[in-house]
Amino acid sequence: MMRALAVDPATQSSRIVDVPVPKPKPGQILVEVTVAGINEMDVEVRAGGWAAQVKRFRRDGPVLSGFEFAGIARTSGKCIRAGQRVMGYSPVLNGPRVHAQFAAVPESSILAIPDSLSDESAAALCVMGLTAVEVLERLCPLSPAQSCLVIGAAGGFGVYAVQLAASRGARVTAVASAANESWVRAQGAQEFRAYETAPALQPGDAYDLIIDTPAHLSFRAAAPSLSRSGMYVSSNPTSDLAGLARSSISSRRAGFLMMLKTSPSRLTRLADLAENGTLRAAIDSVFDISEADKAFDRFATRGKQGRVLLRI
Repeated sequence: MMRALAVDPATQSSRIVDVPVPKPKPGQILVEVTVAGINEMDVEVRAGGWAAQVKRFRRDGPVLSGFEFAGIARTSGKCIRAGQRVMGYSPVLNGPRVHAQFAAVPESSILAIPDSLSDESAAALCVMGLTAVEVLERLCPLSPAQSCLVIGAAGGFGVYAVQLAASRGARVTAVASAANESWVRAQGAQEFRAYETAPALQPGDAYDLIIDTPAHLSFRAAAPSLSRSGMYVSSNPTSDLAGLARSSISSRRAGFLMMLKTSPSRLTRLADLAENGTLRAAIDSVFDISEADKAFDRFATRGKQGRVLLRI
């Protein structure tokens, strides 16, 4: 048996339950989870969202939250060996949830953790770091002559977007709480706008990339602040479908931040960037699994700095 976290959407709370340790299927690795991240989807599930996915998760047991983690492999596969420290990302829409002592995860979704990274750093980098790499190395690679606006720059994804854009030599303007200005500038932002006192978009803006992590804008609203071939990227793929269609007939483009699954090659790229110091784990707080509700509430608090983690 193992300890696991069960969230109750009816009461928007969680509790610890004892459930059987999962048995890995062919192609899966049994991982003893040491640290797991909390993400927007987890908070929304606790609040009653993602009903179709929750119905599917319930067929596997009461664990409904968690999809990025660090831990220890307890079985071997083709590349992973029992006893190795591993990091991974359970496929977000159909994979096992990992807010539990053990999870059986596809081997294709995990990687051995480099010795230079702690479990906390690996878990903190996994999903949001992968997403930053996808946006800034695949969707819209920036050059030193270009500029980037990151809205929500102190959050889990925003901080890695700032770090990676700055590492590419781009000029980064960050939007976050005034209290986080010095911290966000330390991540690589050259300019700063406090959301309490200044609009994110201002007259004269002409960014090559606008990253809207709270998804408060739209492509239509952002387009006047984009360069001729600039790109607007939102964190919510369903909030601005009209904008995606509109961008198909414009020199300006729209994209979305949603990593449905990962691969060893993507995880290897993330690990390389962490090892060479390009991406640095940003951890706001770490809670024991028995304090999960405090962790969920902390995630939902504006003004945090980086990731919120659960120590399993």
